[in-house]
Amino acid sequence: MINKLLSILIGIVITANSCSVNVNTGDLNVVPIEEKIITQPILISAYTEYWDAIQHFDFDFVNRYDVSDEQRNFVRGLELVMDGNYEDAEELYLTLFQSSDDSLYKENVAEILQSILSHHSDWEALVILDSQLPGGLDDQNTVGFARAFQKANAECYHFPDNVIELPTDLSISGVPMVEVWVNGKKQIFWIDTGAEMTVLSSDIAETCGVENLSDDKIVLGTSTKHTVESWPGMIEEFRIGELTISNHPVIIIDKKDLEFKLFKIIRLLKIDGIIGWNAIKNLTMEIDYKNGLTVIRKPEKQIIDQRNFHHACTPFLTLSDTTGTPFRMFFDTGANSTKFHDPALIKVDTTELSYGNAIIGGAGGTQRIRQIVLPATSLIIGNHRLDFKQMEAYGDGKKDFFYYDGVIGSDIAKFGTLILDFQNGRCELKLPESE
Repeated sequence: MINKLLSILIGIVITANSCSVNVNTGDLNVVPIEEKIITQPILISAYTEYWDAIQHFDFDFVNRYDVSDEQRNFVRGLELVMDGNYEDAEELYLTLFQSSDDSLYKENVAEILQSILSHHSDWEALVILDSQLPGGLDDQNTVGFARAFQKANAECYHFPDNVIELPTDLSISGVPMVEVWVNGKKQIFWIDTGAEMTVLSSDIAETCGVENLSDDKIVLGTSTKHTVESWPGMIEEFRIGELTISNHPVIIIDKKDLEFKLFKIIRLLKIDGIIGWNAIKNLTMEIDYKNGLTVIRKPEKQIIDQRNFHHACTPFLTLSDTTGTPFRMFFDTGANSTKFHDPALIKVDTTELSYGNAIIGGAGGTQRIRQIVLPATSLIIGNHRLDFKQMEAYGDGKKDFFYYDGVIGSDIAKFGTLILDFQNGRCELKLPESE
């Protein structure tokens, strides 16, 4: 339910040559395009086993192979999720869960159901689902959050009539930060789509009167190999500008696990709190990285031709390369760099790859990794082409049920505005008019 907390890239040691473009961030060029440059897409058919294919977003597998009705219905549910139709997907998966006698099938159905129920904050249904599996939903007992939250008062959003404008700074790792009020006390929080829930450092929770809803510690995984202990909490009044969120569920983490130190001695930064996905999904948000301004509006339903912003176990974006090949990328504004994972390597040219080292950081500490370095790579999001002068790749990309092609970080909007409109399945870039 809540495996990924935050991802911060502390440093990279590999560099490469850049080229002349419209907007240049150093490692990335952003080029506005009037229409996509699409040649004949490469058909990727590397997966011949059902679950392997579906976990890598190869839903067309059910059209290429003879599959059971159960297997076809599982994919139909995922297509509903991709289209933002969570209510019909939930109804379908509940039926599939109750009717199937296949233990592996039921476990995978339960994993998607868990994501949908958590997305809807249906804590009671999550607890019931957990009780219906012999081993529970996961071995880290994160359903303990649901048990605590189901006993608390219901969350409620109070939007002002006007648009909210917030001065915005960037952390040393490039993550946007804004002023918030926690039970009437001012704090500075990061905006992090990669944090499944809003996070509070334990010292800030104490200062702001946010108590643990349970004495039971819950162990969480992070973006590194570290794990951290956490507790469920509830902010009675959480204000972001003139927006007030009553009874906002949060994760409380020991302050020492939200500090990042160089050589375990020099403190690089400390995170007091994070505006997480459980808040961001309910907002229309424009983050202007260049001019230091975040604009928040109440979401309004629109007709979108093609959704590119999804949530299935975690928020992710659908991008493509210039041939039209799709890339499913975990969306993490808490990461300062866009990266590939192993699944992307069958979609790109790897004939000139090299190797390098990097240090990544997350809650609980840092980790040194060995990574693949690819030459110039381009991805398309909306009406913009992202030209990376090089692209690093590491890790298998596994997050809960799916294997993702990579991570989209805050670097893509460093000199522009990132538009987050999850309710309409839309994530876009906007460049300064002068560029």
